[in-house]
Amino acid sequence: MTQAVVIGGGIAGLLSAAALTTRLDRVIIVEKDQVPNGPEHRPGTPQSHHVHGLLARGVQEIDALLPHFTTDLVSHGAPVIDFAQDVALLTPFGWAPRFPSGINSYGASRLMVESVIRRRVLAHPKVALHARHTVEALHGTPRSISSVSARNLDSSRLLDLRADLVVDATGRASASDRWLGELGCPPVSRTVIDSRTAYVSRQYRIPVRGTPDWRACILQPAAPHRPYGATLVPIEQRRWILTLIGVDWHQPPRDPAEFLASARSLATPVIADAITAAEPLTDPVITRTTSNIRRHLERAPGQPGNLVRTGDAACAFNPVYAQGMSMAAASAVLLRDHLGTHALDGRFARPYHRRLAALHDWAWTTAATADARWPHTHGPRPGPPQRLALAYADRVMAAAVGSPRIQRAVLEVYHLRRPPHALLSPPVLVRTALLTTRKPNRS
Repeated sequence: MTQAVVIGGGIAGLLSAAALTTRLDRVIIVEKDQVPNGPEHRPGTPQSHHVHGLLARGVQEIDALLPHFTTDLVSHGAPVIDFAQDVALLTPFGWAPRFPSGINSYGASRLMVESVIRRRVLAHPKVALHARHTVEALHGTPRSISSVSARNLDSSRLLDLRADLVVDATGRASASDRWLGELGCPPVSRTVIDSRTAYVSRQYRIPVRGTPDWRACILQPAAPHRPYGATLVPIEQRRWILTLIGVDWHQPPRDPAEFLASARSLATPVIADAITAAEPLTDPVITRTTSNIRRHLERAPGQPGNLVRTGDAACAFNPVYAQGMSMAAASAVLLRDHLGTHALDGRFARPYHRRLAALHDWAWTTAATADARWPHTHGPRPGPPQRLALAYADRVMAAAVGSPRIQRAVLEVYHLRRPPHALLSPPVLVRTALLTTRKPNRS
């Protein structure tokens, strides 16, 4: 009987478990938190208080793993949002055009998304969950893991879980390098790009009469002179989440009395106007853990052939770009497909990580180059090719303000349905060249 151990019961771990059920006989999920029955906060996901965008690519991939997932979301009250028609989007170059696009997103909290996925995955007969367990060690050799030791946090009882495959889905704080170091494996190199973004979120109930003609609103920061932004989106139970964003230590306030004033000071008052008569449902919550961290697993020597990393444990993105859940879903589908073509032996992990790196390139290019615009960003500075790409991206985004066709191409890339080089297609190149170049609105 083949058995996999998935370390981490968040979205990345749950979707990986769903992928593994297609090929393995048994999948054990080890999660340190007490797992709630419904959409409730848990200590392991402090970011669940904030806006979470499920991009169109993520919707597609989760539906591939868990058919009718989006139907479940809608049945739990998540509104369907056309990202071009229903979203008022202020870019550094002005308001994006509004038009029916068919690029749909879903207004759901992180809690609801994870709850729907968790219910579906844990109902599978091949899946078992060990909640309130923490992994203490991996056993085996530098070439292969044989078992995982997990301790019950309530009884201190130690379990030894046999593993043909181990999946690390423990997020940014992954301890894989420490566990593998104890087996004699070298650490994995990584790249960190940190724009020192912080965001503060609060939930509201907004009166129907106070809702404008859009269903969601995004005000993007504009480097280097407009370090503030905001996102206001509807979620289930007729609630809204407002996230205020500050870059390079320009932190939004946590004080409830200052929260509305901060929204009023944004580049446009539209969000502040929308929440003026709204009922606050929560206190503001802050997060500062927003750096982009890429572990270069595709070129790491001396790693076990049956240990793969996924989600933020492999590549973490600044959450402001809403890529995390969608990339975790795409990584799980990649794992499912990889299982169909590769045996579980010492050559399994390396080609998976190479394919995963190619997948991450899309999102990493978007997030890392955008964060590199800020003058005090920590990490590698853009070289001449990257600076040229940034200059061209500015021209495309400026042209998109006056062209629904270019804006659709931009949204296809943003939603990870097409790679960034799709913006170099002849139609986009020609229209960008023909339209008058606008300068960024730095006010």
